[in-house]
Amino acid sequence: MADLPEIDAVLFDMGGTLIDYPLPSWPVAAGRCVQGMVSGLLLGNESAFPPAASVPEPANAPSRRRSSRPDAALPYRITMALRRVVRSVSGLTLPTLGEMCARPLMAEGRLFDDASPTLRELKGRGYHLGLVSNTPWGTPDYLWTGQLERFGLAPFFEVACFSSDVGFRKPDPRIFGAALEVLDVPASRAIFVGDEPEADIRGARSAGLRTVWVNRTDGPKQMPPEPPADLTLDRLDALLERLPARPPAESV
Repeated sequence: MADLPEIDAVLFDMGGTLIDYPLPSWPVAAGRCVQGMVSGLLLGNESAFPPAASVPEPANAPSRRRSSRPDAALPYRITMALRRVVRSVSGLTLPTLGEMCARPLMAEGRLFDDASPTLRELKGRGYHLGLVSNTPWGTPDYLWTGQLERFGLAPFFEVACFSSDVGFRKPDPRIFGAALEVLDVPASRAIFVGDEPEADIRGARSAGLRTVWVNRTDGPKQMPPEPPADLTLDRLDALLERLPARPPAESV
């Protein structure tokens, strides 16, 4: 497609699309996870964690707090139950343990050089921007909101839907619907930009959105999505060539 003139909202994936989180080997990842948990359990304070991964207090996180929905995915409901069990046994919450494990790995994340300029330009062109991202079950959503703050991306988004908050994981179409509901934009006038063929492209397509697959040449090679995305790019900023400035809203 030459451009996308009937688009009002652009939703983005986070890891692999906006932020690069290098995936170490399983032994290295496990070692860092154990290191974070041992440090947190023994020291019990913020000095146990890498400064680059600092996050806001949960009460101050901009993501909305929700009670568990009755139609939430089974793994999510199991996670909520485990949270209560872990707290009763150890006095710690499951999100706290997940935070200890995840912080050393998250501290190595880096912002792709085309992420902020692309978001800033799209915002300036009048598009509604949102984020839809999977998180490891049990990892608190405010930890990932903190990553948006860390990299200066939070001001660009009107909504950030994390699976650990809403209870659905991509490719479940309901997580995309949750973001569109906040933006008050129909799926037919939105696109989703992501790097994962299954979770991002197939998931967004099943929710009725048009799709953009970002297949970065410096990342691991993947099989292209099937059916193919509406648009395939090797850099995020190439999207700017396909999304013109939106016309000003008509006055009532």
